Amino acid sequence: MNRWITIGGVIIGLVIVAFLVATFMVPGFREWSRDLAIIVLALFQMISAVLTIGLLLALLYVAREIHRVATGVVIPKIDALTVKVDEVIDQTRTIASSARETAVSVTTTTTYVSEQVVTPVIRLSGLVAGVRAAARFLAYRDEP
Repeated sequence: MNRWITIGGVIIGLVIVAFLVATFMVPGFREWSRDLAIIVLALFQMISAVLTIGLLLALLYVAREIHRVATGVVIPKIDALTVKVDEVIDQTRTIASSARETAVSVTTTTTYVSEQVVTPVIRLSGLVAGVRAAARFLAYRDEP
């Protein structure tokens, strides 16, 4: 690799020396080299302008394709996803409403069972305990 760098440096040095010698030895060389430099510069500028136009056209094509994909594929999928999410939200609301109704029904049933079943059983249990206590009292009343 160093060998190629050395060869390139020597060639560039020889070209510079040749230009310097030609500048002082050949009378019209300065004008000719100036004209050649202007032509080469104009050529490179035209090439860069064409490449810039090509890059701009490529960017416009890419932007157009992105817009086409976004409007043709992405937006319909987002709309479909939005519809599905709305359906899920509606189903969730329905389930929550049903759960609330079930909770109210359970509360009502618990209150009813408490009032209609448990309360009479407790009263009956109390009455039986009272009768038992009275019977025990009466049975053991005469014993010393």
